[in-house]
Amino acid sequence: MSKSKRPRTVRREAARNAVKLGRDRERLFDHEPGGGKERPIEIEAPSVVEVRARSVPCPLCNGDHEVLEHAAVATERGSLREARLRCRRCGSRRSLWFRLVSLN
Repeated sequence: MSKSKRPRTVRREAARNAVKLGRDRERLFDHEPGGGKERPIEIEAPSVVEVRARSVPCPLCNGDHEVLEHAAVATERGSLREARLRCRRCGSRRSLWFRLVSLN
């Protein structure tokens, strides 16, 4: 017969699993469109950046983001827009990347 785990052990295991899950979700976020300079989200106008950035949920806690800064960044491949975000619930910070495309 197996002995049941103490409540403290169960809580500690759950906390460790939550940290691992958060780390994995953050890693996946970095590989999604907008998660890095290599994969920017294409937009039609700079005014869309903040609206789109706020609509992306936090990968750690699924909370809402607030836009701390929205700046143009020059690269070898053209100009990108970086939205620096902070989660309102857990406080984690990240960037979301955009590329302005013309509709011709």
